[in-house]
Amino acid sequence: MSHTKGIIGLSSLLVVVVVGIAVGQQEPTLLDPRPIEFSPAPVGELDPQLQWMATEKVRAIWIGDDLFDEFPGTDKTKAEVLAEAGFNLVRISMNIDLNNRDTSPDITNRLPTNVAEAHRVGLPLLIGWKYGTNHQEPYRRYRGLDGVLAQKSCCPLDTEYIGRHIGRWAVALAKGGADGMVIDTEMYESDAGGYSAGPCVCDDCFADYLKTYATGDWESLYNSIPPDERGTWLAKQAGDEDTAYWWSGVGSLSEVTAHYARHQAQRIAAQYEHIRAQCQQINPLFLFGCAPSWQHLPGLEKGLGTPAVPCLIFSEHEYNDGPYNNSYIAQRDWIRPAGVSALFLPGAWVRVQSPEKLCKNALLSSLHCDGWWIWYGTALLRRPDALEESPGPSGPYSKPYGRYGGTTAWDYLDRIAMMHRQLERLLKRPRESWPVAQHLLPRPGAGVPRRQGVVTIDGILDESAWEQAAPLKVVANTAGQGAPPTEVLLCWDDEALYVAARCGLPSGVGLQAPLRSRDDAELQQDEGIQVFLDPGRTGQRYAYFVISASGQVYDSLNTVVGESTIHSSPGWNANVTTAVTVTEGEYVLEARLPFREIAPVPQPGEVWEANFARVQPVEAVWSHTTGGVHVPARFGRITFRGE
Repeated sequence: MSHTKGIIGLSSLLVVVVVGIAVGQQEPTLLDPRPIEFSPAPVGELDPQLQWMATEKVRAIWIGDDLFDEFPGTDKTKAEVLAEAGFNLVRISMNIDLNNRDTSPDITNRLPTNVAEAHRVGLPLLIGWKYGTNHQEPYRRYRGLDGVLAQKSCCPLDTEYIGRHIGRWAVALAKGGADGMVIDTEMYESDAGGYSAGPCVCDDCFADYLKTYATGDWESLYNSIPPDERGTWLAKQAGDEDTAYWWSGVGSLSEVTAHYARHQAQRIAAQYEHIRAQCQQINPLFLFGCAPSWQHLPGLEKGLGTPAVPCLIFSEHEYNDGPYNNSYIAQRDWIRPAGVSALFLPGAWVRVQSPEKLCKNALLSSLHCDGWWIWYGTALLRRPDALEESPGPSGPYSKPYGRYGGTTAWDYLDRIAMMHRQLERLLKRPRESWPVAQHLLPRPGAGVPRRQGVVTIDGILDESAWEQAAPLKVVANTAGQGAPPTEVLLCWDDEALYVAARCGLPSGVGLQAPLRSRDDAELQQDEGIQVFLDPGRTGQRYAYFVISASGQVYDSLNTVVGESTIHSSPGWNANVTTAVTVTEGEYVLEARLPFREIAPVPQPGEVWEANFARVQPVEAVWSHTTGGVHVPARFGRITFRGE
C-alpha cells in the first residue's frame, strides 16, 4: 500500500482496496458485516441506596482476612478499623475447594460471619472471585485470531463453563447475603493472563458468526476455512492481514475483524447480563465489579451494570505510580460515550506506594474519577506496629504482599483517614477549588512559522531560519523530577517539517547514544528527541520518530488499541534527514521530516496534534502525559502559520 495519502487516510483506503478486489476480480461477497449496535445505558440516576457512590465516591479495600477477626493490639474488629479509616466498601477474596471444585468451604463457613460483621459496621461486602482458574472438564478451549488452540484457557462464550465457574457462585453469594461479586479475569491457571490473541474463533464462536453474517451457505464456507487460519481469513476480508490479532474494535483492526470482535463482545455482554439478572432477582442491589482493567474481557462491563446499579471497574494500571492520563479520561472519553453503566476506580499497591504518595493519588482518583481502591490491604491488618523492613520501590519486590519499606500499618491507616476527611470537605466545595491533576491541565499550543531562509541539516543552528522558529520547552514529565534544559525549535515549508533541539547534558552524565541500525527498538531508550505527530487529531493514530543523539532513526506508524496498548508498524519508513553535534555541555540535533510520508502538506492555519519528548536522563515532554510518552490524548497542538 502506498503511503502517499498519509496516516489520516488509511482507513478509507482499506475500503477502496476491498471494493476493488471484489469488483475487479468478480469474487463473491462472503460476508455482510452489517452494523452491530449496543443499546447505550450509561450510569444514570443511582438507586437511592447507592447514592453514596456519587456523594462520597467509592473507597474500597481489597483484603484476604476475615472482617470479624480482632485487629491486633485493640479491642476492635478489623471491620471497625477499616470503617474508621473511611473505607465504604470492602472486597474479600474467596474461592472453591480445589480438591472438589463443586464446593466452596469459603461460602459455607466464612461468608455468613463476614456478611454479619460487614453489615454491623455499615460496610458493603463484595467477594473477589477468580475467572478462568477452576477448569472443570468438559469445557471448550479458546482459539485466538493467531490460530493457536489453548491447552487450558476456556472459550469466553462457553456458557456451561461460565455458568459453573461464575454463575452458580454469584447466585450463592447473593443468597448468602453478600452485596456483590468482583470477577478477576487474570486467569491464573490458564495459558495466559487474558485473551491477548483476540476474540475466540473456536468452532462454536466462528460458526455462530458465519451463521449470522455469511451471505451464502455458511456451512460450506465454514468447512472451507481451516481452524488455524480463521483469524487470517477474517483479516483478509478487509485486506488488513497484518493487524489481524488486535481486537478491541479501535484503530488498527480491519473492518471485518473489528466487526467479529464486536459480535463476540455483544454475546459476552448478554451472557453476563443473564447472570446479573439472576442475582438481582435475589438482591436488586447486588453489585458486580471486574478487574484488572476496563475491557480486559470486552463486553463484560456492559453485561454486569445497569444505570441504577453500575459495574465497578477495579483498575490495576495505577498500582505503581497512581492515576495517569488514561485513568482520568477512561470515564469521560471511553466508558460514558460507549454507553456502559460502569464506575472507574484506580488502584493503589501498598508495597510500592508510601503513605504520602498513596494518599495523594487516592485523593486525585476520588475527585477526578469515581473513587479508588487499595491492593493488598491485608498488609494494613497484620502486625500494625511492626516496621516494614523490606526495601522501597527501587528495590526488588521480594515481599509483594508487604508494605512500603520503613512504614507501619498505622502510618497508612491514620493518613488514609485524614485523606478521606479531606475528600469529604472538598466534595462539598466547587470543583474549581479541587486539586488539579497534572494530566487535566490545558494542553499547550504553538504557532509554527514558515521557514525563513535556507536550512542545512548539519547539526549547527547558525541559519536565520532557526532564529525565527517556534521555541518549545521540554520539561520533566513527573512533578519533582529535575530534567536538564531542553528546547525544541520548529519551522516548515511546502515539503517538510524541520525540527531542531538543544539538549543540555548534566555534569558527570555520559551520553547514552550508541550506534545502532535503522528502526532498532533500543533507540527509544537512548539519548535523543522523540517526535509524535497526529495530523488527523484522532487521538488514536500517529507518526512516531526517534532521532538519537548519534543521528540514528526509528520511525513507525502507531495505533492505540484499548486503554494503553500501542500497535507499531516500524516497517514504515520516512525519508528523514538528521545531523547531530555534541559539545561538553550539550548536544544539538537537527532533522527534516518530509510531509509526503506523513500526511498531505498542511495549509496555513491547519492544526496538528503533536508532542516532543526526551527520555534520557529523565523523561521530559512538551505536553505532560506522565503515564509514559505514548499518550496521543495528551498531545499538544501545533498550528502551521502562513508567514
